[in-house]
Amino acid sequence: MFAQPIANEQLANRDPERFFALAEDSFKRRRLTNQGPVVDELEQRLCDLHGTRHCIAFANACFAIILALRELARPGASRVILPSLTFRGLPHLIRWAGLEPQFCDIDPLTHTLSPTCLAQLIDSNTAAVLAVDNVNGLCDIDALERLTLDAGIPLLLDAVYGIAGRYTTGGDDNVGSRGSASVFSLNASTLINGFEGGYLTTNDDQLAAKMRRQRNFGFGQDAVSVELGLNAKLNDLHAAMALSNLEHLHAIIADNQRRFASYQQYFQDLAWVSFADYSQSPGTFSQILLKVEADAPYSRDELIRILRAENALVQPYYSPPLHHQEPGTRALPITDSISRHFIQMPAGDPVDEMDIRRLAQLFKRLEQDAAAIGERLGRGPQ
Repeated sequence: MFAQPIANEQLANRDPERFFALAEDSFKRRRLTNQGPVVDELEQRLCDLHGTRHCIAFANACFAIILALRELARPGASRVILPSLTFRGLPHLIRWAGLEPQFCDIDPLTHTLSPTCLAQLIDSNTAAVLAVDNVNGLCDIDALERLTLDAGIPLLLDAVYGIAGRYTTGGDDNVGSRGSASVFSLNASTLINGFEGGYLTTNDDQLAAKMRRQRNFGFGQDAVSVELGLNAKLNDLHAAMALSNLEHLHAIIADNQRRFASYQQYFQDLAWVSFADYSQSPGTFSQILLKVEADAPYSRDELIRILRAENALVQPYYSPPLHHQEPGTRALPITDSISRHFIQMPAGDPVDEMDIRRLAQLFKRLEQDAAAIGERLGRGPQ
């Protein structure tokens, strides 16, 4: 169906001329790294976006999470509580920080950490909580902050999908301004394309100072190491790409909203699929989560197989969940249920309205020819 693959990534590149102009300035200054002026400007613009005192840019979001967990973790404790329905790399980052993941169930609507489940898991061995804002729902930040503050446990937020959102409507309660700190990605597939990169926001002056040192080999004044660090600096070229796209953030979000509206329009006559509830989302629609209903003529995995054969490179939504890889982890029933039913559909700048219309036509054909296609899938006659 698609001569060129379509996938579920943002890949926004809105202003190449602005990027090349910023990059040329960096070359002329001979300042491509070590906190050049483009990185400075990007950090200030992101502080303004999130309403925080500090933004610290990193080579990628993974470094930011590792260093933040090492710094924030409660002394003498070893476990970090996180959702199981999330990015597959998070447990690796926790272990790089010298800690161990402990998986928690989720809210069925927002797919974020369940405060009820979290309350049951917090104990004396809890070093930190790593909550994740989702594309279709933000964390119950008030409940999570109450639980962690009462227990004296730091709350770190992986807010990659929450960017530009607010935890409460009508206020200045911006994503990135709550908890101990929040981490965001500038990977090319995220809402702000910086080729690669990430950043951390916080209102904690002491934490910000430590993060700035630790991303730069732990150097203090006069380039003398004062603590353990590494080279996790964002270079000016990546910052230039991120800055050129940040200036178009609201236009990128508006285009995502139009794509989601097209999905709703063209798929509305298909009773056996629906979309995740986005009523508590940050409103960016950077991922489109399609739910395959229990009475659908195909399983979720069969639909993925068919779509990928047509060059629509869809993915199962965080499936299998992370706790399946950890022997002895207790059952997480809501996580298991959610992970079986959703597909991440093609989204982002490479996808247009005609692509979405063609996908809907494919689904309607699949509905009409379900028996014959079921046999071709190897089920045999029904």
